[in-house]
Amino acid sequence: MKSFKIIIPVLALLSVMACKKEDQDFRMQPDARNENDNFCKSSKSVKIAVLSDLHYMEPSLLKRDGSAFQMYLMQDPKLLAESGAILQQIIHKLLVDKPDLVLISGDLTKDGELISHKSLIKQLQILDLNHIKVLVIPGNHDINNPDSKVFNGDNTYSTPTITPDNFKSLYADYGYRTAIAKDPSSLSYVSEPFKDLRILALDANEYYNNSPVYCVVAGNIKDATMQWAKKQLADARAKGKTVIGMMHHGIVEHFMGESEIFPDYLVDNWGDRADEFIKAGLKVMFTGHFHANDATQRNLGNLSLVDIETGSPVIYASPYRIINLVNNKLYIKTDHVERIYYPGLNGVSFPDYEKSFSLNGFEIQAKYMLMSPPYNVPEDVASQISPVFAEAMLAHFGGDETLSEEINAEIQAISDVSPDLANIIYGLYTDLPPKDNDLIVDLN
Repeated sequence: MKSFKIIIPVLALLSVMACKKEDQDFRMQPDARNENDNFCKSSKSVKIAVLSDLHYMEPSLLKRDGSAFQMYLMQDPKLLAESGAILQQIIHKLLVDKPDLVLISGDLTKDGELISHKSLIKQLQILDLNHIKVLVIPGNHDINNPDSKVFNGDNTYSTPTITPDNFKSLYADYGYRTAIAKDPSSLSYVSEPFKDLRILALDANEYYNNSPVYCVVAGNIKDATMQWAKKQLADARAKGKTVIGMMHHGIVEHFMGESEIFPDYLVDNWGDRADEFIKAGLKVMFTGHFHANDATQRNLGNLSLVDIETGSPVIYASPYRIINLVNNKLYIKTDHVERIYYPGLNGVSFPDYEKSFSLNGFEIQAKYMLMSPPYNVPEDVASQISPVFAEAMLAHFGGDETLSEEINAEIQAISDVSPDLANIIYGLYTDLPPKDNDLIVDLN
């Protein structure tokens, strides 16, 4: 027994020395430090950053701006040309914030281009080498995407996309290599980045249903994946582990009527799936996909699941989350990218530039939607309604929405044309609890 008692303090000393050595050597290879990290920090106090929907577009994919690229932006307005500058600023801010862990809940790239994935990983390696762990999960844009293209003036041509196996290989150092469990039916996995803290990273994407001309937006948690996830939650509960969930699609409605007008932004049978997670003991799921910075909650008896959606940095208002996990409570704050180094701003502040871009994009989309089935609103009426709809989208994307008397009057006027449309806009302005930008979630 003497030798056993000596070994214990020696191992503890070696663990402490390993932590100190990491602080001294910022260029240590990622794999060389993973084995010791769980001993250096526990889930009693962990700082976490959450990002979603980076939609990073490698600059070489835009050979020459022109009608092809502008048509793409009309259909899906995002600051793609600026995405590289935005990503660089995010990396800079994270190096200043110094989180222990970064979670990225899908849509890492514009449209799953191999070159975008590889370029993004080079940026993630900067965090890696500064002892900031990163865990990712794919989004609907990231795999088997037929829209993986190069833009050259009026023309486009295809560039290689990636397969599910490619994704797992490319992001081996960002979740898959050190996962303590992997789902055979999807790219879902469980990571234990720190002692007693587990991340349930779920893949609900339907890239296996993509065609050569269409990328599926909707999400579905396969039955086999759901059973696997519940088994992982039961194992974590039995061992006293704290679990945080992460997936791309929403698991709870974020505004009244979302499942009716935007069903592809929630997983299939979202209510039943949410209830299953609640019964299994999951209390929080970080999501993305709709690009709004919003939090919502589903209750089942005295239990609940909070779906915390994080907005996209390439859409108003470029948010990301900074979270302090202390004694099993998540203290969540929202920060924003407020400046980038990009010549195309022409002296305009980035928040103003981004707000103008997003508002214009929402208005174009709203007008198209209003003139299409099932609404079939005449063009002149759609032109009057679309700015109000765009403002509602902007308010929802920013989070913590409020409804002014002036906006209420505008919506009342729209109700004379279409009560259904008025209800949709009211839904976007109705902020379901809890708070969106700054909130506390108790995991106890």
